[in-house]
Amino acid sequence: MVIDEDLKKLHGKYLGIVVAKGMIKLAKEVKFPTTLSELDSFNDFYIKRALKAAKNPQLDMKLKNMPIPLDTSLIDEYMGSILKAAKFGDFRLIKNLK
Repeated sequence: MVIDEDLKKLHGKYLGIVVAKGMIKLAKEVKFPTTLSELDSFNDFYIKRALKAAKNPQLDMKLKNMPIPLDTSLIDEYMGSILKAAKFGDFRLIKNLK
């Protein structure tokens, strides 16, 4: 079993973290990379490129229509923290939008 907790009793960020940890556990069991840094050709250039692309004015409506709306001024802090967490596999790096 990759998730030992009762998902029906969880919600919000905690639910997301428990599910993500279960997905990572499964990925490790099948010897699949679980962090961006485990990919041979990955480097910080790709994080910078993704953040720059997210700030493209043509994508502004997509940011505003996300479950938690964002604007370009929030990209580096919040999307950046998600990408950094994905790089290192550390969910504590993810910042919550308040």
